Amino acid sequence: MKELQMGVNDFIVRLIFPPKCIFCSELIDRRSEIEICEKCFSKIPFVTDQKVFIKKFMRGVEPDSMWLDNITCICEYKGIIKEAIIKYKYFGKYSYHRAFAFLMAKKLEVIKNSSEHDIIISVPLHKKREKVRGYNQSFLISSKLSKITGIPERSLVLERMRYTNTQSLLHRDERYLNVKDAFKVNNEKEVENKVVLLIDDVVTMGYTLNECSKALKKAGAAKVHALVIAAAVSNIEESS
Repeated sequence: MKELQMGVNDFIVRLIFPPKCIFCSELIDRRSEIEICEKCFSKIPFVTDQKVFIKKFMRGVEPDSMWLDNITCICEYKGIIKEAIIKYKYFGKYSYHRAFAFLMAKKLEVIKNSSEHDIIISVPLHKKREKVRGYNQSFLISSKLSKITGIPERSLVLERMRYTNTQSLLHRDERYLNVKDAFKVNNEKEVENKVVLLIDDVVTMGYTLNECSKALKKAGAAKVHALVIAAAVSNIEESS
């Protein structure tokens, strides 16, 4: 992995527009690699025990229908992280992607075998939803993460083929059918025999990540490792 550091352009931008903490808006040191102040960083609900098992997310899915190799979650979906992600996704705070990408990059530094990832792919939005929102929040994160780590970004090869309802608004039993067979790979050569790092912002039940992984695996991907900013831990506990 490349050393985590700012480029010249980023530093110049920070001279003109001093960086602020994404949580409290306090001005921070221009040389800081992440736009989070020390006080707020200490409040982040990091997942310290990575007992995030796929089977606990996707209750009701048969073992032979699980396509993900693993899921790594950085934080619990609560507190200041939950508030920031909501602002990021629904209130136009797209600049937050930089801080989220750096949190992911830091996590990759300590993940065993993280160096084996060949490409980065984000969970795609349907064109209709992306047009309304103005951006794909996961793609912004994966693009920045690619620049930080040097792992090639190949999100455009994975497409969402049909419009789906927002997963968080659906009952547990409806979520699986909502995203079933909703994704496809448009260029199999890009993923064939590759170890894919699949990026998303929040995981609730894991169905979306699993369906993306299914499309990638059927197109020839060797492995799919999911990395997300936050996990709704209550869903894990309910599935235990």
